[in-house]
Amino acid sequence: MSSPQAIVSNDAIAMMKFQSRAKSTGMAYLLWFFLGGLGAQRFYVGSAWVGALVALCTISGFVLLFPFIITAAVSIFDLFTLPSQVRKRNAALMAEISQGGGL
Repeated sequence: MSSPQAIVSNDAIAMMKFQSRAKSTGMAYLLWFFLGGLGAQRFYVGSAWVGALVALCTISGFVLLFPFIITAAVSIFDLFTLPSQVRKRNAALMAEISQGGGL
C-alpha cells in the first residue's frame, strides 16, 4: 500500500499548506472594522509590533489625546493599504513554503 504522499504531488501539498495558512483581505477588513482600535488587523497580517503599538496607544489614549491620533492615523493608513499588506504576507508565506520551511 502506498503512502498518502505518494498519491499527492509535492506541488499539491505545498498549495494545501499555503491555502491553510494564507491570509484573507476580507478577514483583515473585518478585524479592522470591529477590532481596529486594538490593532487586530496588524496582528493578523504579521505586524505584531505595530499592532501592539496601536493597542497601547488606544489604551493610553483614554488618559491622553495624542495616542488616539496615532491610532487614528494607523487606522486610516490601514484602510487603504490592507490589500497590499495581505498580498505581501501571502507572498512571504509562499516563499517560505517553496523553500521547504512550511509546516
